[in-house]
Amino acid sequence: MSLIAVWSPLRGGSGSTMLATSLPIVLAFEYQVKVLLAHGGYHGERVEQAFTHRKETLDYITAFQDSGMDALERLDASGRLSPENVRNYTLPLLSDRLDLLCGPRHMPEHEFESAKHAEDGNQATLMNRVMESSKRSYDVTIADAGNGAPGASDRAILLGADLIVVALNQNLHALERELVQERLPSELTDKHRLYVIGKYDRESNCTLQNIKRRFGIKNVVLGVPYCSGMTDAWNMRSILPYMQRSRGGADLRRMNPLYNAVHHVADAAAEQLGLPAGASKAGGLHAFG
Repeated sequence: MSLIAVWSPLRGGSGSTMLATSLPIVLAFEYQVKVLLAHGGYHGERVEQAFTHRKETLDYITAFQDSGMDALERLDASGRLSPENVRNYTLPLLSDRLDLLCGPRHMPEHEFESAKHAEDGNQATLMNRVMESSKRSYDVTIADAGNGAPGASDRAILLGADLIVVALNQNLHALERELVQERLPSELTDKHRLYVIGKYDRESNCTLQNIKRRFGIKNVVLGVPYCSGMTDAWNMRSILPYMQRSRGGADLRRMNPLYNAVHHVADAAAEQLGLPAGASKAGGLHAFG
């Protein structure tokens, strides 16, 4: 149905990859949707670093080689890529709720430079076809479109997105360079956007409202706080159990601030895309800003 791209104009420091990782988990927990998590990078990069999907058993390694973008590329080359079979080449993270589509493997270094331009074009075309297929086989696809100037695959994600979550931070110098000078890529033109300030410090003078006024942002702007527990979970590839614990149980009364903030991002995205209201929305979440 819908494609959400998570992208940052900043080269780092926005928490965009952590947001791209946690947002689909919250959507899968709180909404009755089937979610796919994808990205425009290579195998083992970006959101893939959050999960312990690489097992040591030979059987799993063999199965893993027949999944992800490489497998879908083979299907596409043979004319067999379809919305129905995209799911067969993903890794399940939450049964029947959330799947991960791994990126392609790097080309051998000695082949890379000579084939780079052709590969970029091929990967962009493939990404476009895969995203179009995923929109018909999943309720929501969330794709990490990277940081800074988007590459070919990331541009394909941005072009196909129904909503772009733009990740920023509270560094006004960086924001002035990227927002005031209108360096945003053309793929964002006329797209629905949602702005998220990562590692947000609510005690700073650089508040959400101040950022909106300073840069003339008319869209929704939300903050997601820095969380050392999330950083530790990322380092241990245990984002999924961490988010499960952070939810605070079935009644959501012990929900931690980071989960609460990402929940608000999920609600804003769901409202924009017309997803049915989450079961916990009536429980009264507290806005972080």
